[in-house]
Amino acid sequence: MESPYLPPSSTPPPMPLHTPSGIEPGVVKAFGVIHLIFAGLGFLMGTWSFVSIFLTGMFLNPKTPGYAAQIKMQEDLRWITVMSGVFTLGLAILLLISGLKLVRSQPAGIPWSNRYAWASITTKVISGVVTALWVIPLTRQMMAETMGGSGLPSGAEKGMVSAMGSMMVVSSVITPIASCIYPALALYFLNRRDVKEWAAARLSGGV
Repeated sequence: MESPYLPPSSTPPPMPLHTPSGIEPGVVKAFGVIHLIFAGLGFLMGTWSFVSIFLTGMFLNPKTPGYAAQIKMQEDLRWITVMSGVFTLGLAILLLISGLKLVRSQPAGIPWSNRYAWASITTKVISGVVTALWVIPLTRQMMAETMGGSGLPSGAEKGMVSAMGSMMVVSSVITPIASCIYPALALYFLNRRDVKEWAAARLSGGV
C-alpha cells in the first residue's frame, strides 16, 4: 500500500524505439572491426592474385592429361585474374578507410562504408557477367580437352564434362549472390535512423 504522504505514482515514460542520438550504436564499432578484418583478408587475396600470375603452371604436372589445355586456359584468363586482383585490393582499401574511421567513432566512416558496399556489389555483378561469358566457356573447353586424354569411354567423358559444367553454372550464380550479403548488411545497419542521428549529433558537436 502506498504511503498517503507520497504523491501517486505516475505512468512510466515509454521506452525509446531507437538509440538516443547521443549514444553510439553498437553496430558502428562492430562493423568497423569486421571491416578491418575483411580488409586484411582482401589485401592478402588481392596480392595473391598478382603473385599467382607468375606461378602459372608451377603446380601442374606436364605429364598430366590436358596439361597444355590447362596452361592455355590460365593464360587466356590472365586478364580476369588481374581484374579480380584490382577489384579485391580496391575494396580492401575502402574497407580499411571506413573501418578505421568507424572504430574511432568518426561519422565519416559511414559514407566510406557505403562507398565500399556499392562498389562491392557492382564488382560482384561485373565478375558474375565475366564468369558467365568467359570463365565457364573456357573451363568447359579445357575440361573437354583434358578428359579427351584421360582414357575414359566417350560417354563417361561427356557426362563428367556436363556435370562439372552444370556445377560451375550453379556456382557462378550462387557465389556473387552470397558475396553480396555482407555489403548489403553494412548498407542496412549503418544507414538506420539511430546511426544517422548519432552521426548528425557528432558532426554538430552535440556529443
